[in-house]
Amino acid sequence: MPKIKTSKEEVLHKIIPILRLRGVQNSSMSELAKACGIQKSHFYYYFNNKEELIKEVLSTVYSYFNYNLFKIIDSTSLPLQEKIIKMKQLMKKIFQVSDGGCIMANTALETIHLNPIYKKEIQLFFSDFIIGLQRLLAPNYSSKKSLELAEQIVQDIEGGILLAQVYNDQKYIKNAVSRMEKIILK
Repeated sequence: MPKIKTSKEEVLHKIIPILRLRGVQNSSMSELAKACGIQKSHFYYYFNNKEELIKEVLSTVYSYFNYNLFKIIDSTSLPLQEKIIKMKQLMKKIFQVSDGGCIMANTALETIHLNPIYKKEIQLFFSDFIIGLQRLLAPNYSSKKSLELAEQIVQDIEGGILLAQVYNDQKYIKNAVSRMEKIILK
């Protein structure tokens, strides 16, 4: 295999879709290195072990989603309708364009009972997703009701992602996002 210079960010960018599709248990370090066009030893230059790699992947996905979600939600220049349009675009990019669905939910389902070492990263992702939605709902609902609706929306979207994978039909995600929009625009 020829020597290829690659950054840690490039490696993460290449392996996220693989892990989203194949999962943690079905992805060996050798296979991931090969998919990146680098030697396995190069992986260990960036990551001490597979657990560290997965934590870094989850952290990268979380940071990207969190930054973009709150950039939309906290924007003072965007009207609510435009915020929803941008949120729908973000969700489409993260949950629909790539095969495999939501890497956070997939990793949780695959590992949470066997080895909960990724639990904190996954909880943080979903907590912030809920908090972000709660901020959008706050002007129209009480604090308690906005939290309840935000949790319901996240559950609905994640369920839509799951059903889209099971039935190979994106309508489940589209329907969940449409319901989100109706609740927020009430």
